[in-house]
Amino acid sequence: MPRIAEQARAARREQIIAAGLACFARTGYHTTTMADVAAQAGVSKGTPYLYFASKEALFLALHEEWDCGAMQRVEAAIAALPDADRGSPRHVLHTIAAAIAAHVTAEPQTCRVLMEARALAAHEPTIAAAVQASDTATHQQLKQLIAAGISAGEWPEGTDPALAARLFTAGLYGLMAQWHLTPGSFSWDAAAAALAWGPAPHADSVAPGVGGSAADSADTGEPPAVTVA
Repeated sequence: MPRIAEQARAARREQIIAAGLACFARTGYHTTTMADVAAQAGVSKGTPYLYFASKEALFLALHEEWDCGAMQRVEAAIAALPDADRGSPRHVLHTIAAAIAAHVTAEPQTCRVLMEARALAAHEPTIAAAVQASDTATHQQLKQLIAAGISAGEWPEGTDPALAARLFTAGLYGLMAQWHLTPGSFSWDAAAAALAWGPAPHADSVAPGVGGSAADSADTGEPPAVTVA
């Protein structure tokens, strides 16, 4: 019986998170209330507070779920690489970009809602702390990867790993914002390759392991399949 109760509680928690996502997507963080979340979930007004102390706590749970899902996708993509590619920091960086691109296209509503987190961070200290902690961990891992790539001769000597890591994530965030404004307007596959390998590839000249150009995906109007090199 306790195990069933635990499973029921976990399911209800996910129901509240899903309701929060729907409300944040519809009206934004500041306009959404916990009463709205309860109505969206079809539960009493007090029920969300049994799982989250505040709207901010609910938003942070959504942020954490996104980060965990993205990390799992990245780790699985890297694990699937051939040994030779896994030993190449450039290939690993491309794989990270491609995995995040796949996460964005698979979870577009969550991504769009959490793009607001960076704006909220200017005025909401707890959200700012969560964003900064996530960024710090990401930048540290990327910095180490790029430093390894410099040692291996895959990036020029004199490259600043910390700056390169920030430019990489800034590029990803910028692409996410553009994608949500105009879905399907560019190829995530080509964008992932460009972030890791340099200029965006053309149809007749693509980065290793990348298939398809921006023009190819534009013909269908659908989000492109992301190839993990």
